[in-house]
Amino acid sequence: MKKARLIALYLPQFHPIPENDEWWGPGFTEWTNTVKAKPLFIGHQQPNLPADLGFYDLRLPESREEQANLAREYGIEGFCYWHYWFGGGKRLLERPFHEVVESGKPDFPFCLAWANHTWSGVWHGCPDRILIEQTYPGVEDYTDHFYAMLDAFRDPRYLKVNGKNIFGIYKPKDLKEPELFMNTWRELAAKEGLGGFHFVAMVDFPWDPVPGGFDAYSSNPPVAMVTRQDVQPLNEELEKEILKWRFFSKEKPELPQVYSYQSFVENAFPDKTLRRDFHPCVVPNWDNTPRSGKNGFVLHGSTPQLYERHLEEAVDLVEDRSEDERVIFVKSWNEWAETNYLEPDLRWGTAYLEATLRAVTRETSDRIRVHFVNVRTAHHSPHSGYDRFFDYVPHRRLPKAVSFDAVTEAERERLYQQAKQEVSWYNPSDLELESAVNEFAPDRHRHVCHYLYGENSLYHTERSKAQNKKVFVSFHQPPTAHQEFVRNRGPLQNVDGIVVVGTNQIPFFSQFVDPAKIHFVPHGVDTDFFHPNPGLRREDRILFVGNWLRDFDTLVSVSKILAVKAPQLSLDVVTLERNRPFFEGCPNVRFHCGIPEADLLAKYQEAMLLVVPMKDCTANNSVLEGMACGLPVVTTDIGGIRDYIDEECARLCRPGDADGMADAVLALIADAELRQAMGRKSREKSLAFDWSIVSKTLMDAYEKSFA
Repeated sequence: MKKARLIALYLPQFHPIPENDEWWGPGFTEWTNTVKAKPLFIGHQQPNLPADLGFYDLRLPESREEQANLAREYGIEGFCYWHYWFGGGKRLLERPFHEVVESGKPDFPFCLAWANHTWSGVWHGCPDRILIEQTYPGVEDYTDHFYAMLDAFRDPRYLKVNGKNIFGIYKPKDLKEPELFMNTWRELAAKEGLGGFHFVAMVDFPWDPVPGGFDAYSSNPPVAMVTRQDVQPLNEELEKEILKWRFFSKEKPELPQVYSYQSFVENAFPDKTLRRDFHPCVVPNWDNTPRSGKNGFVLHGSTPQLYERHLEEAVDLVEDRSEDERVIFVKSWNEWAETNYLEPDLRWGTAYLEATLRAVTRETSDRIRVHFVNVRTAHHSPHSGYDRFFDYVPHRRLPKAVSFDAVTEAERERLYQQAKQEVSWYNPSDLELESAVNEFAPDRHRHVCHYLYGENSLYHTERSKAQNKKVFVSFHQPPTAHQEFVRNRGPLQNVDGIVVVGTNQIPFFSQFVDPAKIHFVPHGVDTDFFHPNPGLRREDRILFVGNWLRDFDTLVSVSKILAVKAPQLSLDVVTLERNRPFFEGCPNVRFHCGIPEADLLAKYQEAMLLVVPMKDCTANNSVLEGMACGLPVVTTDIGGIRDYIDEECARLCRPGDADGMADAVLALIADAELRQAMGRKSREKSLAFDWSIVSKTLMDAYEKSFA
């Protein structure tokens, strides 16, 4: 059973028309810009090319049938065709839809959205070039417009809400005399025996309903949504990355506007979207640089998992409405030159469609709503770190604490200093996060507020009095470090679940809470990004990555032993700049700091093995990443390391034993066959820690807390 009515916006510009031939050259279609796209920054995925449906021509009925069959299979109820009426009877791109109506095929529901805007060259760097102007001549033209589309309005396939035909208006604020237009059509609908119209205004952020008699409204994302909110672009970070690779030029690169897709998802549905006359609009991806180049706008880093979470939140917004009113627009089915599509491509295949079907058919009424309470922690790679649960566990933003703004600055400072006496890593922002958790009042659903970094926060968190609200906290540090940084364990009594990433943490926390509340959920690793590449493997490279709880004294001793016994070896050390002095006088060390993510991956893929001496540990990003890249690991047998590796893929040495660690490295260097066998085991074991698997373990822990 579908939980919502998904209507995908549909672009008809996949066939030549004389006007486009004149403006852009013979044979121009949406594919023209799609195929000529180029990547504009590191990690920019362009071009994006079609898979299953190929470079179709919408003049062919077979292409339209294949689209409809695919959409139906994956949970889309119908298409909303963009409709172009410029006034005075002037239409463009009307042929595909006209043939759909005239032929009765495909037998797939549809509605229309009036793209009532002037066509210019704005997206092509020619904003002053008017191609065709949108006009509103008046009642006579409104009447002509209605009768031109009457066959479509009468079609039994036409999508309705409560018996009324859905009709979207792209630029509701540009529509002159909106009430006159809509009243004219309503009167004509009654005259012709139609049930009427359900007019939907597609508004820009802040997405306020517009006056004029509209029945509902929807959002017209994504550009204004993030640029007008307190969301930081990625441009500065990307510029630094590019300049690292430009050895002979420090000229600032010209980039489009770039924001993270994740930031879009996290801000997609503010409180005003809870109105019942709001039809959510979800966006699977967006990047219009194929049309606009450096003048474009990019939502970077979309994945099927993030999109699924985005759509699930939209489904939640409409689930308590009548079945007919659970309308969600998907922008879009096939806007290829805006990288805004659900159709299969060569990179993801049908993954976005599969995510669509899961989100719209999954039983969600009793699904746990997750609210991550997160203090961002920088890692050596954006693909590293515990934050990656964001990409795999559907979650919602925690509403801002209303009471926080009412607290005086003096009182905030007092509360901050109070916590700072007990929590070494406490930040000013933690007080606001804790306030939001305390104030959050759950609805009829089950909710979890989860502190992803418990060593930072939790001090002022209160015990939840609601049975359907649970407070979880993850702790990452081994017991000795935890005791050093968090001196007051009283707040642990206020949580419903403690998540640990090493079994060595369980006895420690069992002193303070019921052991039934403690859940071992391993750290995860992105096994798609971190993967072996045998073609890069070098016979003279070993690797160290990391900073926290690393035993640099032992590492330096190991490097000096290897410099004598295996002078052909280079030890790549990837760590923080402040650790550089450790390696003065180590001739075989190549020191790296702040390297690009692609370079880090290459270091893993080039190395023969990973060597990581440690002072203590629970989980370890670099060990998991090395395993995922197929590396044997030489590390310290300490803390919770055996939760992740064993002798099949690693050599485990005594703490501080530089001689033993150097011997383990030399033995592996000398035995290529053993090294390869251990590398295969490393990769195999890493797959058990893929984020897609550990995220399910986390969800299981949530479920147990409600049992």
